[in-house]
Amino acid sequence: MVTYIKEAVRWVRSGKLDAMTTCPINKQAMNEAGYHFPGHTELLAHLAQSSTVAMMFLGSKWKVVLVTTHLPLKDVSKSITSNRILATLRLADEGMKKYFGISHPKMAVLGLNPHCGEEGLLGEEEGREILPAMAEAKTLGMDVEGPFPADSFFDLSGHIAFDVVVSMYHDQGLIPIKMVDFKEAVNFTLGLPFVRTSVDHGTAYNIAGKGLADPNNLIKALLIASNLSKSKRNY
Repeated sequence: MVTYIKEAVRWVRSGKLDAMTTCPINKQAMNEAGYHFPGHTELLAHLAQSSTVAMMFLGSKWKVVLVTTHLPLKDVSKSITSNRILATLRLADEGMKKYFGISHPKMAVLGLNPHCGEEGLLGEEEGREILPAMAEAKTLGMDVEGPFPADSFFDLSGHIAFDVVVSMYHDQGLIPIKMVDFKEAVNFTLGLPFVRTSVDHGTAYNIAGKGLADPNNLIKALLIASNLSKSKRNY
């Protein structure tokens, strides 16, 4: 698996390819082979020597960017820092301009704790880390609002008032995306020097060879990679 990824990175960086789309990988097998990364995103950042990357998921209703990616839930809180949030906001802002043609993207930021911490009663990360990052983003000219309680933000019946949503951790942002667009949502990596998309599902070895796998998500990822590479050239 890693050999395929390394070779694809080499080809796309040399200009032989315009973009790359990855199929799902088995993270345990990758680590047992000696490549100690929690997933594609971190491995690609290492291979491309990109200091800051973020996972963006593209769905029919929302575009969601994650501040943290593949972490145990017990490690999420200590990884929610102002610097990391600000870096993610900058990637989201730049990505919306470069790849989606939105000159001044409107970004929603989700809180980490229930009810955004209830003024510190249910957690302090909102006041200590999230709000300072948002204030700094505003001084840099970014249009950010929040933090919003995650449990009530994704309202299917309401008007979508934001171009992109910045989520604090993996399941917080991906449950609503996959609930609505499991066969359509596409993973896009912000911060790499090339376009990379991927499916939003796993390896599903339990149905391998049975003729049951649905290729639609992979087809969508390929199409979006093509479109994003064109947008990047135009930008």
